[in-house]
Amino acid sequence: MVWQYHKKMITQELKTEISDIVKILKKEKKERLAQCIEKNWEKTALAYSKELNSWKPQRPIEKELLLAFDKELERLGTIGDQKLKILASLQERRVLQTAPHLGVTEGPRMLCINWLGSLAVSEKEFYVVGMFSGIPFSNHSRPGRINRKNDGVNLFPSTMQDALVYKSKIPDKLPEKLNTLPEKLLKFLPQAVVGASYTQWALQTCQHLERKILNKNNLIYLDINEIVAEYLVQVLKNRLHIFHKIFFHPEIRQQFIKVFPKEIMFYAPVMNGKYEDIENMILLEESLKSKSREILLDNPEILIQEIKEGRICPSLILTFIVLSFLNQFKCFGSFAQVEYLPIYQEKLAKLEFLKIFKIETVATSNLTTGIFPNDLNIFPADLIIYGEKLKQKEEILFGELLLPMKDKLIHGRQNKK
Repeated sequence: MVWQYHKKMITQELKTEISDIVKILKKEKKERLAQCIEKNWEKTALAYSKELNSWKPQRPIEKELLLAFDKELERLGTIGDQKLKILASLQERRVLQTAPHLGVTEGPRMLCINWLGSLAVSEKEFYVVGMFSGIPFSNHSRPGRINRKNDGVNLFPSTMQDALVYKSKIPDKLPEKLNTLPEKLLKFLPQAVVGASYTQWALQTCQHLERKILNKNNLIYLDINEIVAEYLVQVLKNRLHIFHKIFFHPEIRQQFIKVFPKEIMFYAPVMNGKYEDIENMILLEESLKSKSREILLDNPEILIQEIKEGRICPSLILTFIVLSFLNQFKCFGSFAQVEYLPIYQEKLAKLEFLKIFKIETVATSNLTTGIFPNDLNIFPADLIIYGEKLKQKEEILFGELLLPMKDKLIHGRQNKK
């Protein structure tokens, strides 16, 4: 009885705090985020995870997208029966975690997100994380660092701090810095070869660490930009495909631009003196154009080659058109995504040439965020180094995970993640 009374008091106090957050979010016109919190805060983490992972797609996955997932799995060393099982799971479940940026180690919030998202996924299925590499190394998630509570280690030189993570290579500095790390962490890191793919190495490392911490061998970490790029290389060859029409059919392109004026479609890595930088490529009437680059849209082979050779990286909107709206993936996201993804949905649903895809039926507000209330600064790297176990109860309420990040929910930047 005493325990029940104590729990009731905690829930009542939590309800008051959550109510305050919801009121402020509504006042700030963040209606969708407010609704997600209001609807789900009182559910246990396990119950909420089960609900998140419940999804029945109505359309078959495109063969080109399945082939793109296949290629990314092989790039990361997953082959044979395991690869086939993951592809079958992706095809049937069509659920993907898209909150994290691509980095070698994550922070407290992303660890909590993956714990929550994977909680209700059975051992026979796979929790697949599509990490977003279309960001610079200077991104607030610090994708080029070993992130720790006190002593993070930067793995990249200053000339690359604004470089694109997508297609990046392991620099000379990285293996040298790894030698300064504790042995307990080093044994979980694959060999880092200068000049080899950084994203491959980072994904494998992140997967190793979080499988150990969350005690789950069915966690799969992929580069979602690599997947979308490979998909585009395939479908842009098809004159009947919707993406071919968006880029190369003047009338369709004009309709798209009218709904998404000056939309960023690709990120382009460029050199600014000795420093690497990124430019945004905007879709215009006859070309894709950035500050110093232009791709004329009069020959599909030119755009295909630009993508194939890694000179441009698919943007946020392309990623979600492919995953959510053409292939009906239920994409989990953090507090920013539950605001911007439904906006994409509303705009895309207005386009007559996309009516066949029933875009309005896709689940777009799938909030996965939070911080463990008993340890606000719990970093995966530190857990490994100090040999500590993650001790979290699946009966914890979703609202209890939200409360420690109250300021972030209210004042957080509404860009990706």
